[in-house]
Amino acid sequence: MKLEDFTDKEQKEINDGLSTAEISDKEAGDKILALVPDGWIKKIPFFVRKHSTTKTIERIANDYPELFALTKKEGELPEKEREELRKIITDIFREKMEKHNIK
Repeated sequence: MKLEDFTDKEQKEINDGLSTAEISDKEAGDKILALVPDGWIKKIPFFVRKHSTTKTIERIANDYPELFALTKKEGELPEKEREELRKIITDIFREKMEKHNIK
């Protein structure tokens, strides 16, 4: 995907520098990103990857605070919650990838 593939507004944001979220717990963020299907993150253009991943984690933290709190605990996530988070993050990434024509 090239810069020209984005809308004019998106190109301006990319050139200005996209916003990123401050993740309070990097390990929690890593646990969540580990649930993304293999190779999906690499499909996101490198110049928007950090914006995309941090904003997705921030969205999960805001929309699902009880699940995000579980990711902050040491050790593995319980199976039920891990699968719930996997579905949530996969749906978010699928939605965004379709929106931006990333295959």
